[in-house]
Amino acid sequence: MALFSLLSDDAAIFLRWVHVVAAMVWVGSAFALVRLDLAMRPRGGDQRPQSLLLNAGAGFRYFRAEDADAAETPVHFKWEAYAAWASGFALLCLIFCAAPDLYLIDPAVWDAPGWAAVTVAIGALPVVWLAYDFLCKKSGLIGDRLLVALFVFSAVLGLLLTHVFAGRAAYLLLGANLATLMTANIAHAIAPAQKRRLASLRAGQPADPADAKIAATRALHNQYLALPVVFFMLSGHAPLLFAGPWNGVAAAFFVASGFLTRRFFLKTYRGLGWDWKLAVAAGACLALGFFLSAPREAPSEKAAARNAGDAIAFALRPGVAEARAIIEQNCVGCHAGAPAHPGLAHAAAGLDFSVAGAVEKHRREILRAAVFSRAMPPPGVAKPLDEDERLTLLRWGEGGF
Repeated sequence: MALFSLLSDDAAIFLRWVHVVAAMVWVGSAFALVRLDLAMRPRGGDQRPQSLLLNAGAGFRYFRAEDADAAETPVHFKWEAYAAWASGFALLCLIFCAAPDLYLIDPAVWDAPGWAAVTVAIGALPVVWLAYDFLCKKSGLIGDRLLVALFVFSAVLGLLLTHVFAGRAAYLLLGANLATLMTANIAHAIAPAQKRRLASLRAGQPADPADAKIAATRALHNQYLALPVVFFMLSGHAPLLFAGPWNGVAAAFFVASGFLTRRFFLKTYRGLGWDWKLAVAAGACLALGFFLSAPREAPSEKAAARNAGDAIAFALRPGVAEARAIIEQNCVGCHAGAPAHPGLAHAAAGLDFSVAGAVEKHRREILRAAVFSRAMPPPGVAKPLDEDERLTLLRWGEGGF
């Protein structure tokens, strides 16, 4: 079992590396190429739209192609997109689905058996794609109206996920579902349309305008989805972000901030100047999301002081021993050099509370995850800390927070 856990851990870091590298190339190239495309202007007597890129000591001039040779190989980044999605899906299965009680399940939200939580988490990916594809093809919406519908679709999806899964999993699954939309857009809309366009160019025939419209629409959607995807993929490192009672509403504001931010930059790329109203709206949505994620559940000493004796006791800051007793009972099963929880090869998040001095050293992390939010202990593994335990940790740690 120990060997299997170690191999799983090695596989996880390898997949993370592949995932990040592939996503950097895919999203980075998509952003760069859209900027080049939107910057195209006629030059002098040449009425062809074009743009100039300076890179690595050389200049490159870009035009829209109207022909192609049969032997000419086009440059595209679809394989990087597929690699990013496949590695992300493998990580979802290897980490979250392999230990659903640790990552997916919150009994206060949905007290599901592990197999059911995994089935819904995986099964949502194709269902969400089919619903989005239906929206694009059958709603009759186009342009900005379809973009607004995409935002509403993403926000509602976030609300639904936070009412089914633990906060950490809900945010990650929101990112995974939106990333699935982006990848499926390439596989089922953009790449086929581009393939047909290339065939037309090689045959010396005009390309079908419908293909260009489909590819442009889905590529634009990917531009708007990219920033929320990255945000929610990183959210697992911030327990105060995903573990609050308003995490679903906060997710909607985070999606809105990503959409507005991308719109701000796309307008500048078109040469329309800086739209400060969009910038302010994006910042306001981000601030509202953080405000809704701010801790509101820290225990109150006044509420806990039931008599004069309690008030005196609360005034005395507990020592490390009292905090360690709570942590050993509720946290050391995962945060130890040799974790008791199956599937963990080493201390979760690299925090080993079994080492002398570690509890005092990591008081800030403990307060964030167990006192100011209810991210820890994982709700699917252990019962939440009661108010007296959280109050004890608060009084112990507040001096160093």
